[in-house]
Amino acid sequence: MAKLYSRRAILAQIALGTGVAGAGFPVSHAFAASDDRPWAFFTDDEARWTAAVADVFIPQDEFPSASQAGVVDFIDFQMATAYGAGEGLYLDPPFPAGALAEQGYQLEFTPAQLLRQGIEQARQLGDIATMDAPARADHVEEMSNRDDITGTLIVELWKLTKQGYFADPIYLGNHDYAGWRMVGFPGAHAYYTERVDAHKRSVTPPPRGIAHDRDGSPYPPRAIGGGSD
Repeated sequence: MAKLYSRRAILAQIALGTGVAGAGFPVSHAFAASDDRPWAFFTDDEARWTAAVADVFIPQDEFPSASQAGVVDFIDFQMATAYGAGEGLYLDPPFPAGALAEQGYQLEFTPAQLLRQGIEQARQLGDIATMDAPARADHVEEMSNRDDITGTLIVELWKLTKQGYFADPIYLGNHDYAGWRMVGFPGAHAYYTERVDAHKRSVTPPPRGIAHDRDGSPYPPRAIGGGSD
């Protein structure tokens, strides 16, 4: 994460499977003054910290930032499922250093344990939610270079941020099809019978998810008291 990229470069790097951090983005994120909906996994402080980091990865420009698109809601939901509990993952040692990606999951923590313990340790390194944009980017880069659970956490959050931004909205991310609109992905249209007569014309239907909701998830990203608008 030593080099900073534009939003469009982020998408190119996603295709190549590499990680990046954004710069020059607004400090604000999706958290408004209050929200009565409880988190399934996160505490308010954990969610606020996660939003600040995710918005370094995908900042706001003409499209919503990661937290504004519901990435924190997506991660919260995933950590409360069997995936977060490590179901299907081999969690017995040894865990060799420098393991290849082809060797699969190589951590002693379940995904939920990694986030809980990692965020607790990362928050001791500074309050990212109060930093300005350049400081946030520098802080995330510094954390990513650590040889401890914090560095591992940042790598995992980068993967989860990408997944949440481009997931089908039924999983609570990609609110209002922000990710799909950005890349021009039409989504899960079951049929195009209403457009069969559009011969030799460019047709760009609005994105539709698995639930065929034209507006994506009916639930906007949750907010936390004390966060920025």
